[in-house]
Amino acid sequence: MVKTRQILLITVAVAVMGNFYPLAAEVIDRIVAIVNNDIITLSDLNKSTQGYKNNILSSQNSDARKKELITQLESDMLGQLVENVLTLQEAQKYNIKVLDQDIDNAVENFKKTNNLDDERLKKGLAAEGLTLEDYRNKMKDQIRQSMLVNRAVRSKIIITDEEISAYYNDHKDQFTGIKKFRLQNILIQNEQDIQTVVTQLKDKASFSQLAREYSIGSNASEGGELGLFDISSFSDDIRNAIQDLKKGQFTQVLKTGNAYQIIYVDDIIMEGSQTVEQAKEKIQNILFRAQGEKQFKEWMEALKKNAHIKLML
Repeated sequence: MVKTRQILLITVAVAVMGNFYPLAAEVIDRIVAIVNNDIITLSDLNKSTQGYKNNILSSQNSDARKKELITQLESDMLGQLVENVLTLQEAQKYNIKVLDQDIDNAVENFKKTNNLDDERLKKGLAAEGLTLEDYRNKMKDQIRQSMLVNRAVRSKIIITDEEISAYYNDHKDQFTGIKKFRLQNILIQNEQDIQTVVTQLKDKASFSQLAREYSIGSNASEGGELGLFDISSFSDDIRNAIQDLKKGQFTQVLKTGNAYQIIYVDDIIMEGSQTVEQAKEKIQNILFRAQGEKQFKEWMEALKKNAHIKLML
């Protein structure tokens, strides 16, 4: 992280006849922000933005648009660096330390998640203008911030049962699961026979028994059983015929090639549906993240308000 630097300007001078005469003064670094007792320099900012700048410069945008994007990038990144310095200062107050093993684990997890070996990771970082050391430092900052947020912010978050119930009731569609139909069918070539079946079904005859007696389908011996289906992938005609039926109801006669069929809804199941108790942990995590983000923003704004911050970009 940024450390206080005392020498920011280098003056190139030469000795002429025993005296030093400045020939030129070249600024190779300068302060772009002061955050309490720490500083952020132009080189810090350039290092953080280099990869993004390269992408902007190689884009098809006009020169004016590129300049606009880079200006916005530098402003946004400087704000992020200020927040990083503030969190580092707070971490020091809490005596939070990040071990090399923590960083090693984070890097290995990233490699595993993205199916990378060391060589591919280094090439990917190089494409963004970063070294492995740069990346490890970024990971260190992220881990430190996460540890700090857990201690200073998230430890104060309390999710009540009332909040969980309210979220569940307001977002029931997230927990109802997928509606699936357990279906049977009767397939008949003769139109007169299919009408006979319809008449018997209306008289409460057993669909399974009628399938065994009349159906020419390969599943006739199993009472016309088809299985459990999410009908969203069915053809429009069949889906429309089934979707509004309730358990124990059957479709009108459907023309199927050179035959006719009737489809029966043996059962309707909401697969993957959850009660509020079953969804409790999931809802807690959702609410925790939402409240954590909100409180982190408030906490960061309070840090900024109470800090001495001067931007000089």
